[in-house]
Amino acid sequence: MLSGALAHQILQRESASTIAAVSTALEKHSWYETRWRPQLEKLPLADREEMLFMLASRWTDDIRTNDQAQHRGPWRYVNFPFKPEGQPDSVRATPPAKENILTALAENERIAKAGFLPTERGIALTWLFHLTGDVHQPLHAAQLFTVEPGWRPRRE
Repeated sequence: MLSGALAHQILQRESASTIAAVSTALEKHSWYETRWRPQLEKLPLADREEMLFMLASRWTDDIRTNDQAQHRGPWRYVNFPFKPEGQPDSVRATPPAKENILTALAENERIAKAGFLPTERGIALTWLFHLTGDVHQPLHAAQLFTVEPGWRPRRE
């Protein structure tokens, strides 16, 4: 939810007119009428836009159990290989999968900017909010290749 709040705050500061366009797209999202709107109506009017952004950023976690058809597991990370020094040649590091968080960010940005259906734009925005937060997580960006399970670098 933090990435949604940050997106709202940055837009408020840098491009306040964009907030209305984003909110309009999010209002076309399939979850808006049944799940988000009832929650928003409990809040003061001044807090609703930011909360909408926050709820939208959490949607990708919510669908893991509530809407498997929308879930995109490989979009949540990129496995850049990390093979510590001294590992034998038998340990083979593999490159990141072609479908990953970086390709998902690019694809969802394209959908959000282009003339797609409003519902598709709303979904793309929710992915962008969420993935922008995920891409900063160290465990969403690397894969360890070593012969030792649970290997950790030595501290000097």
